[in-house]
Amino acid sequence: MWITLSVIILIWLLWMVGSRIWTNRLLKQSATVLSSEDFEAQSHGHDIVDIREPAKFKSKHIFGARNIQYMLLKENHAALRKDKPVFLYDENGQFVARIAKVLHKDGYNQVNVLKGGFNTYKGKVKSNQ
Repeated sequence: MWITLSVIILIWLLWMVGSRIWTNRLLKQSATVLSSEDFEAQSHGHDIVDIREPAKFKSKHIFGARNIQYMLLKENHAALRKDKPVFLYDENGQFVARIAKVLHKDGYNQVNVLKGGFNTYKGKVKSNQ
């Protein structure tokens, strides 16, 4: 019984660590990962895209950001200009790596991502609470 439980926990831990390593590798290949301070300083006047669900966006988001959900942006990113820097973030940095890869493949060369996602952001936010 304990051996089975230990094996399940070990597999789960390996899955989580592997997922994090894969996400970080994917981000390094397709985007520039910025700290909260750098993201705020460099994103001023550029496209800031929040890929979280609309309810979370409406509740609280980075000042100046617009909401384009993950699936919508993945299927159609014509709303973004290829010749301008794009700044992306999600809740904790998991889904944004996939979007960065898609954008990079489609010729977006100035993709910037908030390290750790919105949960780590310390800059100006707009809150509807």
